[in-house]
Amino acid sequence: MSGKKTDNSLRLIESANDLQKDRELVADLPSQPGLDESKQSRRKIKKRKELFAEATRLYGTDFVPKLESNRDPKERIIFVAEAVFARKGFAGARTQEIADLASVNKAMIHYYFESKEKLYHALLDKILFDLIKLMQESVSDDLPYPEQLDVFYRGFFDYVASHKNFSRITTMEIGSNDRYLARLVETFFKPLFDRGVTFIKEGIARGDFKKVNERQFLVSIYAMTMAYFSDAEFIGMLLGVDPLSKKLVKERRDLLLDMVFASLECKRPR
Repeated sequence: MSGKKTDNSLRLIESANDLQKDRELVADLPSQPGLDESKQSRRKIKKRKELFAEATRLYGTDFVPKLESNRDPKERIIFVAEAVFARKGFAGARTQEIADLASVNKAMIHYYFESKEKLYHALLDKILFDLIKLMQESVSDDLPYPEQLDVFYRGFFDYVASHKNFSRITTMEIGSNDRYLARLVETFFKPLFDRGVTFIKEGIARGDFKKVNERQFLVSIYAMTMAYFSDAEFIGMLLGVDPLSKKLVKERRDLLLDMVFASLECKRPR
């Protein structure tokens, strides 16, 4: 009997938490005196549709579906912040706009992150965490060098595709002496780059890859991968189609893989 009571209590607590989360996900739009509750509700729904229509225009057709699939308010804030910061820069981004799109009260941004600068830091941490996860999942010393390169580049390309604003976020001027990104580069990104240089050198020494300038080779891989996503709007104008469609993204990945292995005069694993 006591077990059943405990289960019921847990369900009640979970239901209460779910209800609170749902309330947090409703945009904190101001009420207008003289409007009844149903009119207020219709007004909020209309405003939400307008916000999402504009977000689709600015941030792409996949933005709203990805946003709505996430029920965690903190993660929604970071997701929206990435798009808004990339589009408008640190100075141009407004926390009210981020809150409205994330469907949370503006006060929640300050509750979770304290300031816009710390929200930017949290975004950098998220980008870094996802890259660490990629390294842990994709790198295996047991595989032959060509297969290691194939697995890693596929993972890196997919990572960039999911963080298409990476280059804009990491080169953003935030108008202060903030060195948060510089510390991340020094402690993680630079060691990762050096590890890649060592990998290419070892592959050359083993006879798997032809001799190349390892550092320039890796910089070229980085640049040609990043540019496709950071300049997607311009590329779309050139192609006359959406360069971020699943079909074209797959075509781009396959082409770059061919180029990477051709540059090393190494047969691409299939």
